[in-house]
Amino acid sequence: MASLPPSLRETLAYFDKYDYPLTANELWFWQHGTTFSKLEIRNFLGKLGQLEIRNWQLRRQRSKFSQNKWKIAKKVGESLKSFPTIAAVYVTGALAMNNCPKDDDIDLMIVTYPNTLWLTRLFVVIYLKFLGIRRHPATEYRIPNTENQICDNLWLDIKNLKFKTKDLYVAHEILQAKVLWDRAHIHSQFLSANSWASRYLLVAYKESFRNLKIKNLDLIKNLKFKIKNFVLWPLNFVFFVAQYLYMKPKMTSEKVGLGFAFFHPSK
Repeated sequence: MASLPPSLRETLAYFDKYDYPLTANELWFWQHGTTFSKLEIRNFLGKLGQLEIRNWQLRRQRSKFSQNKWKIAKKVGESLKSFPTIAAVYVTGALAMNNCPKDDDIDLMIVTYPNTLWLTRLFVVIYLKFLGIRRHPATEYRIPNTENQICDNLWLDIKNLKFKTKDLYVAHEILQAKVLWDRAHIHSQFLSANSWASRYLLVAYKESFRNLKIKNLDLIKNLKFKIKNFVLWPLNFVFFVAQYLYMKPKMTSEKVGLGFAFFHPSK
């Protein structure tokens, strides 16, 4: 391994933390800060002779566990289409990489239209709790069952697509996120707003735009849309204050504002 370039060693070490061995093509895609070609990477690996790769059995096992979780995520995601203020829903975290342990939860990122985030969040939380599928937070006295529970830990509105924390972990989270549906066509805007991620993962960032249909509806400039959001702003503000005051005693590293909520910003 010492004969590999530092960026490739760092990439393998990063994924090793998550017990996730990489193929040659995946190493090319996720390489940290460099742009080695697929051929160059295969040559590097070839010079090592037999590359010791651990945890392939664990990766295959987790991939099987993830298939059932994808079915649940897609079903829940589809049901969230009934909320007209939701613009897009993403799967994030371990499930986005098909790397879930059996008892893992399902992380979702929900993007709303402007000035509707805290209105939407309240009703989505009520809805998920009613279905009995929303993950309960851990407390001093209770460790919740997280298996197949929905963890809506990332919320953004269309005017706040840029992540506040900028590091390698968050860059990975952005580029591995999988779109369940995107009726506002904001995915290209989401990637552009977080172009800083290319400093860490240049190949992955560029490849994420490949075959992506770029369509900007420019809703924010639409007159009817402006009027509707002008009316919703004070209501969203009231709902934000109420939820913030409720959450404040329990908050640690969470970052929240009128147009964003990062309940697990980094690891």
